[in-house]
Amino acid sequence: PGACRQLLSPPLSSGIGYFTLPYLVHAGAAFVHACEWNPHAVEALQQNLELNGVQQRCLIHQGDNRKLELRDVADRVNLGLIPTSEEGWPVACRVLRKDVGGILHIHQNVESFPRKALQPGQDHQLPVPLEQEDKGVHEDNDIVLGAGGRALCPTAQSAWQKWAKTTGTQIRMLLQELDGKPWRTSILHIEHVKSYAPHVHHIVLDLECRPLS
Repeated sequence: PGACRQLLSPPLSSGIGYFTLPYLVHAGAAFVHACEWNPHAVEALQQNLELNGVQQRCLIHQGDNRKLELRDVADRVNLGLIPTSEEGWPVACRVLRKDVGGILHIHQNVESFPRKALQPGQDHQLPVPLEQEDKGVHEDNDIVLGAGGRALCPTAQSAWQKWAKTTGTQIRMLLQELDGKPWRTSILHIEHVKSYAPHVHHIVLDLECRPLS
């Protein structure tokens, strides 16, 4: 929360304010751009902003967020749609500040089936040799896989980390394509939110994105 004081963040699919209100009320966000295309949710979000006295620090963009015209304004972007927010990644990269970069909070349902259940010929998700890893994606040595203190299956943690690294590479490539300059992405944290289904977990990746020049 302390890092959110200068936040301009477009939550993609804001709903009635599940993320928008905590950013404004508790995290001290300076301003929030909230994207939502359901008119009933937009009405409820506006009411909730007024009830909490933060309507002056939020602009609601109603409609398809893929058509959002904002550019280079966000210090953080919350991609809260599950099972996947991948369709919103290009939007998030466009609104992220290009001068200093920022942080993406990427939600995803990640599958982590036990290896013994895999059929012959399926990918066993063996570790990628270091020399084959994307050198543009960095992983914090202090990365924490939050799980409310519960023990987690190593297979699940491995699947989350593999997805996080792949996502870091895809985001870096999107940013470089948009900006025409090299970027670096760093995995700051992977948070386990909940079990969504057997061997399927809702997680959030905190991905730091910074331009190299």
